[in-house]
Amino acid sequence: MSLTVTKTNSSINGKDIFLFRIQNESGAYVEVLNYGATLVSFVVPDKSGNLENIILNYNNIEDYFTDNSYIGSTVGRFANRIGGAQFELNGIKYSLDRNDGNNCNHGGYSGFNSKVFDWKVENEKLILSCESLDGEGGFPGNLKFSVIYSFSAENSLYIEYKAVSDTETVFNPTNHAYFNLSAGRENILNHELKVFSESYLETDDEFIPTGKVLPIGGSAFDFRRGRRISEMMPLKTEILQGYNTYFIGNSDKQVLKHLASLSEEESGRYVDVYSTMPGVQVYTGDYLPEPFTGVCLEAQFYPDGPNHPHFETCMLKPDTETVQIIVIDAGCRAIAHRDLL
Repeated sequence: MSLTVTKTNSSINGKDIFLFRIQNESGAYVEVLNYGATLVSFVVPDKSGNLENIILNYNNIEDYFTDNSYIGSTVGRFANRIGGAQFELNGIKYSLDRNDGNNCNHGGYSGFNSKVFDWKVENEKLILSCESLDGEGGFPGNLKFSVIYSFSAENSLYIEYKAVSDTETVFNPTNHAYFNLSAGRENILNHELKVFSESYLETDDEFIPTGKVLPIGGSAFDFRRGRRISEMMPLKTEILQGYNTYFIGNSDKQVLKHLASLSEEESGRYVDVYSTMPGVQVYTGDYLPEPFTGVCLEAQFYPDGPNHPHFETCMLKPDTETVQIIVIDAGCRAIAHRDLL
């Protein structure tokens, strides 16, 4: 395993932008920027052993500075939407940035995705850290936040989030990588998606949860057995052609749970997403400049959780660190099968 650091020619407000590569002995690797703690490459083999990038990225680093699609970004303080850009906590009403119509999305205008993180390397792990001051985006509390990236010999990407606040506050991080297991040769409509879930959140036309938890059985959201995305889309009755849907995981225990799997037949590649967080937002990239070129599998807490008492929301108690984990296993079923022979 090796971790290399490259200083780029870019900087923001006097802070240099660095590119980090964590590579295992097989040649597979991930690359990360300290801008937005952004995942920019996830390079793994196909069934023929060809190493290719399976996430969307920009060719020029400067394009990340004006990105509004959260390509590969670390998202927070609160991933997904908070309806009406407000919530109440301990009798105090907080007004948030309205950066998505009347709502707050992905932490507002000062989210983690636009911060230049400090960094250090320890034991082949990349540790990125930043601070979010009290009132930033409208959220309470001075928040210290870190993202720890590591990559295994088996092509598993580990993302660990740590956060501590001096005031009680809400917290909901995620990674916003867009997967395309064909390495961009095709769109994601023929990718096969499987979700380990029995229910999903109903939302309105602005993707704000209504509060209803609906069963997925027999619906356009029934990916329990694994279905091509294009096969299920015609069954939808919502305005959105694809999916921007929160699926609730099958286990409520704070252990790593299998939330979703994605596979692509031609390349033989797959990814499996696990997390300590309770569910996964599946977004098929409908609003990308080229729709359906990537699909997000965003492990996170319930969207708009602070406004729904029956939703599972991550609340930070003062001066008490919380830790949340996402694991993304990537591989090729053809190669895995050959290794068993």
